[in-house]
Amino acid sequence: MTAIVLRRIGWSVLVVWFVVTATFALVAVAPGSPVHAMVGPHASQRTKDLVSAQYCVDEGLVTRYGCWLATLGDGLGTSFRTERKVTDILGDRVWPTVQLALAAIVLQLLIGIPLGVVSAVRRGRWPDRLASGFTVLAQSAPAFFVATVLVYLLAFRFELFPLGGYGDGFWDRLHHLVLPALTLATLGVAYYARVIRSELGDTLGQDYVRTARAKGLPERTVVWRHALRPALPPLVTVIGLDLGMLVGGAVVIEQIFSWPGLGREMLQAILDVDMPVILGIVLVTAVAIAIANLAVDLVQLWLDPRLRE
Repeated sequence: MTAIVLRRIGWSVLVVWFVVTATFALVAVAPGSPVHAMVGPHASQRTKDLVSAQYCVDEGLVTRYGCWLATLGDGLGTSFRTERKVTDILGDRVWPTVQLALAAIVLQLLIGIPLGVVSAVRRGRWPDRLASGFTVLAQSAPAFFVATVLVYLLAFRFELFPLGGYGDGFWDRLHHLVLPALTLATLGVAYYARVIRSELGDTLGQDYVRTARAKGLPERTVVWRHALRPALPPLVTVIGLDLGMLVGGAVVIEQIFSWPGLGREMLQAILDVDMPVILGIVLVTAVAIAIANLAVDLVQLWLDPRLRE
């Protein structure tokens, strides 16, 4: 068990290093210079040269990579645009994105699992057809379209929720969180429901499920206590991937709802060619995905002891 965990941690560190290094190379060779964004179009050439030397912008690729590695122990460097420490920027943006990601995951579980269970138990009947139609519609609708519809109906037309923003205080922030989380969860609900329907449909035909029914146990107990748990490992994998990607930032959703998270900050950093911020957000995203994958492996080992061998 310990060897498995250590091996997974080693691979995770290697993957994080590769992702960050590849991102650095792509940003470094991309057209455009951050110097223009930092000093403005009317700065003298001497000023541009001084800024380039200060931020190690015009050096070779290997030298620039070395300059960035040197900043890892000093707050991941300084933003070209705001001259703030990247760690300070990430500290302000991570928690809003984490709130949004966790809220979306909770909604996906609360809606997707019951929907998948009903669809599997009533396979071929009208509840299954209704649930399948919803999942197809949810998977086909782009996030910006879902966000637009929800904003128009629930925020503009009926004024149940605010149009956007972060909110002040717990309840006000929760009120602002509903629409972006619901929009972000729409696609996940469809995936979760389909995974549960597929896996639970196979599990319900197993011998131990028939034995539980033969003992006279209620159908609800058979489904939720005996059949559902073996169907969860694939869903756990999907949850881990979702959580890692959501923590990385949902750019479209955060932009539409003016949610001050990592996705919105990443978009602005890309527009300004702000390499330290881009690399900082990529590093956080890669670490979040690696941790989520490691957690998924541990949960699967707990759910299925056969994997420990």
